Amino acid sequence: MSGGVGVGRVLGIAAAKRARLFCYLLPCSLILIFVAAHSRMSGGGGGGGMLPMCLPQTKVGFLKMHKCASSTVQNILFRYGEAHDLNFVLPSKNNYLGKEVPFNRTQIADVPWSGIGYDIFAVHTVWNFAEVQALLGPAATFISIVRDPVDLFESLYTYARWDQLFKMSLYRFARAVSLNTTRSQDFLTVGAGYSGHNQMLHDFGLPEKDSYSVAKVRKKIADIEQEFDLVMVAEDLDASLVLLSETLCWPLEAMVALPVNVRFPQYKQPLDEQTRALLRDWLWADQMLYQHFKRLFHRRKHEFGEVRLHEAMQRLRKLNHAAREMCGVSETNFDNSNGVFRPSNNLVKGYEVNHVTDCINMARSELSYIDILRNKQVEKAKNV
Repeated sequence: MSGGVGVGRVLGIAAAKRARLFCYLLPCSLILIFVAAHSRMSGGGGGGGMLPMCLPQTKVGFLKMHKCASSTVQNILFRYGEAHDLNFVLPSKNNYLGKEVPFNRTQIADVPWSGIGYDIFAVHTVWNFAEVQALLGPAATFISIVRDPVDLFESLYTYARWDQLFKMSLYRFARAVSLNTTRSQDFLTVGAGYSGHNQMLHDFGLPEKDSYSVAKVRKKIADIEQEFDLVMVAEDLDASLVLLSETLCWPLEAMVALPVNVRFPQYKQPLDEQTRALLRDWLWADQMLYQHFKRLFHRRKHEFGEVRLHEAMQRLRKLNHAAREMCGVSETNFDNSNGVFRPSNNLVKGYEVNHVTDCINMARSELSYIDILRNKQVEKAKNV
């Protein structure tokens, strides 16, 4: 029995299309779970195959990296976790757990839901592997994502409006820091959870003073490789999500997403090669990190299989297209949106969707979704 025919017989053809997209969000009968697994093993094409030899991972630590498409990944984790009644590590307010200091369990000691146990860590933090693992357990899966450091910095500079803070364009900034590359703190004492200088290593928990030592940077990169099961690459997001699906043993349908917190094209600054080179030199430590995990990522793609990866990426794109059509997605901006759909500022896209809950959650802003999850965990804690 093919996956498509099986679901169609149980639900009808129209409902079967919806099941393929959102079955992972709904309580499914055993027969539908079997069909989804069967379809996943056969690539959705209706062939035979054994059931997958893995179990869905429900303990997940995600380091949400600044300006690396991590809001999209976070939204995927939020939706899957909420649908499966998983518990999230959350701050009592806002969306950070430690902006300037590494995460510590004492930061959540007084939250109202402290006694319910935790399954998923997926908010901004300064990473502390030992503390996160102590919350999630030794069998947890750890994931993160990296991006070209120059593109990350350009995004951060624009998003945080540092041209106004420093009273200089990014073009001038690149030339200013190149004259004194060991004193980035003179330029980037900005707080707000941002380091700017080697932002990725900062998020991974490397102290600023250590980011000037090649030996300490190499040691940190080795530690990250040891601790994390998958480090994705933002420039290759479709492939990243396919590999995430495999790493977590979640169906590819669970990777359906809208690009969250993405800038409008007119707010992206094109950089000439000299400016890029100056910033690349200044961000040399993050460059080492990025190149290392980009190589590992390409190795993972090769191990997955070129043909298999291409087919899975094509399938994911079709699923995303179908979800957009089903949800009636249209883009909007800060001024023309409100409530749960309002983006973080007027530089980034927001979305309007129909009133299907799955669609609303896919387009929901980060702060709105965290509020929803907080409220659910407060209620859950009352019954513990």
